Amino acid sequence: MKMIFDKNEEGRQELVSALGMISDSLDYSKWKPVLPLAARQLTGIVGADVLSAIVDLYWAEDLDLEKEELVFMTQRAVAYFAWVKVVPTLDAQHGGSGRQKKLGENEKGLTALQEYKDEMNILNLAYESVDALVGFLEEKQFDFWKKSRAKRQMDGLLIRSKDEFDEFYHIGSHRLFLVLVPILREIQRTDILPVVGKERFDWLVRRDPDVCDTLLEECQRPLALLAVKKAVERLPVEVIPEGIVQVQQTGTIKEKLRAEKEARKSVADSLQADADRYLQELQDTVAALDAAPEEVDFYVSGPTLQSKGITF
Repeated sequence: MKMIFDKNEEGRQELVSALGMISDSLDYSKWKPVLPLAARQLTGIVGADVLSAIVDLYWAEDLDLEKEELVFMTQRAVAYFAWVKVVPTLDAQHGGSGRQKKLGENEKGLTALQEYKDEMNILNLAYESVDALVGFLEEKQFDFWKKSRAKRQMDGLLIRSKDEFDEFYHIGSHRLFLVLVPILREIQRTDILPVVGKERFDWLVRRDPDVCDTLLEECQRPLALLAVKKAVERLPVEVIPEGIVQVQQTGTIKEKLRAEKEARKSVADSLQADADRYLQELQDTVAALDAAPEEVDFYVSGPTLQSKGITF
């Protein structure tokens, strides 16, 4: 499997450049086994076909500036995911008696809370790097991206992009939108399709100009809210952008977990209540469309000659 680092044996310099705020004395040999695992995390978001295409660009010659930027952004995302995995072991010494802290003379280690905050910050940087990467793919519309499985799945949605989603619930995250794609497909099938019917649903997916724009919007609003609700219920809180589920980072681990559970339930209940209201409005709209009389045809045909007179 080809990697997106260490061309011309410059892996250490590439990692330092991608991370920016790490010592240039890092030992690449300790990072190398972890990089494929970090790449798997990125693959889980953008897809294997997309990452493979970018890796091929990395090993190609004479890239233009846009593709060089694309490669660097991908390296940065992989590097941060790798850092999350490497950093807990960098200050530890593993021996026959277990794991011990490696501290020099007169050095003090971080507290458990400080270590947690540091690792969470690195993870957030990894997620922000993925956001920037997907945003760049969407902006530039490279051929391999337009043909990718991830992009094709978006085309079958009533909400097709992060920007469209933000009109109804601000997530501000290209990465989260990609994670939400399977959830959006599920909700379309279970909550929207039964209300609007198969024929109208197909029109809406095709963005048929004959379908009223307000009907599409009335479908999109509860769809967005229900998608965020399911994300809050199913996804790790670290994956969800800050602000949707707010949990205090102080207190014991047990207290934090209890606060997280309560925060998730509160947000999910609120989203469900709003979504139910919008679904009812959608049902009312569809009922009104079904009850509307068919368009009257004012055309009067010409006379028809019959054996016993003229009939109109």
